[in-house]
Amino acid sequence: MSYEFTGEQNDLIRRLSRKMSLVGTVCVVFGVLYLLSSVLLLVFLFKDRIPADVMQKIPAEVQSQVPANDYLWGIVVQTGLAALLFLLIGSWTRSAAAAFGEIVTTTGRDVSHLMAALSSLHKMYSLMYTLIIATVLAFLVGLGLQLYLRSAG
Repeated sequence: MSYEFTGEQNDLIRRLSRKMSLVGTVCVVFGVLYLLSSVLLLVFLFKDRIPADVMQKIPAEVQSQVPANDYLWGIVVQTGLAALLFLLIGSWTRSAAAAFGEIVTTTGRDVSHLMAALSSLHKMYSLMYTLIIATVLAFLVGLGLQLYLRSAG
């Protein structure tokens, strides 16, 4: 037994697919930009190993604005995690958009394409759900630790 969406439903799914595809592409682009930033920051972390002639090509005002290595590690980790998050969300959104697009362009397999789209969306929202839970737990642990240290000290 197969199900086919109506023309009106297909139109809605087509518009959703196009918008999701654009959003997914933008997320992937941001992910790549964050990844490049992370790599560039990583290069600055090891600036003492960069040949002197290469370092001379970097403007002095740029070199003076680079923070200390202890601080820089945190920024590298943050931008690397942001890159990973944007790349995952972007690829899962694009995957779901492609599956929604298949609903409109094929016949006889609408339900299987719908399930593929929902699977991609489930992965994305599972990641977001996990990150929200982890953030709330980290906040509560930090708050509890701070309250404990204030009362103990």
